[in-house]
Amino acid sequence: MGVALLPAVWGMMRAGYDLLVDAQRSSTDQGPLVLFAMGMLVWLAIFLLLKPSARSYVIAHECSHLLAAWFSGIRAGNLQVGKDSGSVQVARSTIWVALAPYMIPFYSLLLLLVHVLASLWWDPAAWRGLLPPALGFTWCFHLTFTLQALSVGQSDLTPYGWIGALPLILLANLLLICLALMATTPRPLPGDLRILLDAQQEIYLKVFQLAEQFFRERSV
Repeated sequence: MGVALLPAVWGMMRAGYDLLVDAQRSSTDQGPLVLFAMGMLVWLAIFLLLKPSARSYVIAHECSHLLAAWFSGIRAGNLQVGKDSGSVQVARSTIWVALAPYMIPFYSLLLLLVHVLASLWWDPAAWRGLLPPALGFTWCFHLTFTLQALSVGQSDLTPYGWIGALPLILLANLLLICLALMATTPRPLPGDLRILLDAQQEIYLKVFQLAEQFFRERSV
């Protein structure tokens, strides 16, 4: 499964690049993208200079396990959070439950959910300028602590191995980056989704063409 997802990872990277380029070409206002990058830089400075406690990440990590289990119909509870570690009890684990904290930037997703719900009642223009730096800040928070956690090894990945787990983690994070780009720019959603789907279709088509050519040459 991990190997099969590698083209999707590359396609999602290409989609993110295309979305960024399209945003620059279609709009003279590059404020949202600049603010997103500024939010990332603010958190990176905090992380490198102040060495913040990991407790807030541990909360997000264990809540991600818990919510992934609940949404999968799996009984879970007994959430415990410490300064540097935490735990949650689940009736059974799946790849989705085990890898959810690494795949999903919890606070960024929470922020997007609040944005979508608030937009149903109020004009999102009132806080549109605050959303990009907040997304950049929270996503960079997720990235730095996830890399730190993976660097010391995590038992969550053991059943699936790096080949099975890493492509799925990368794909989910890249997808959230693309969704953040969609949310922070005023372009129509259908056009953004078309860019996303076209990038995946293009990369898998190339893979199938290369595989077909390889087997044809082997059979000659």
